[in-house]
Amino acid sequence: MPKKWIVCFTLILFALVITGCGQVYTNTDDYQEYLDSIPGSNAFMPVLTDIPAFQTCEIYYYDRLGQSINLVITYSDETYETAKETVLGSYLFLQTPLVENDYYLIPETEFEYESFTIKVVDDDNFDYPEQFGMIGYSDANHQISFLFFFDDSLSQLSDNSGRMTRFIEKEFWFPEDN
Repeated sequence: MPKKWIVCFTLILFALVITGCGQVYTNTDDYQEYLDSIPGSNAFMPVLTDIPAFQTCEIYYYDRLGQSINLVITYSDETYETAKETVLGSYLFLQTPLVENDYYLIPETEFEYESFTIKVVDDDNFDYPEQFGMIGYSDANHQISFLFFFDDSLSQLSDNSGRMTRFIEKEFWFPEDN
């Protein structure tokens, strides 16, 4: 009996480790390859050469049960406000949470994560919550973040308070806060 219990426990632990772990890729040279692997991301994520002059660029492609990419651009003190206005002025954002059949597809349209304010983009080509993009900005760190998520098995997000922050923590990678 104890041997059977040990085998069952080991199998369960192995299954939890496999399903709970994902792989993070950060090679800037592979940015286009990452985008090509996430359905819909090419239409939303910017082309690196089209981004206004920036200091640094960090890419976090996270492949877990779903796929996400976070492009974090750092600007100088002099260029940040102009870049932020340009980026925010280039997108429409959801104004109210999205609900379908009493279930939240997107429970919050704007929320805080670390030093970032993150807004969910309003785009008819997105299939919320399976596929959508967000824009984040950190005034403290002079950073703008382009986030895109895809998971065709996701049908709803919880309506619990702080759900989008927990979603970001679970599905995206961010640089360490300065």
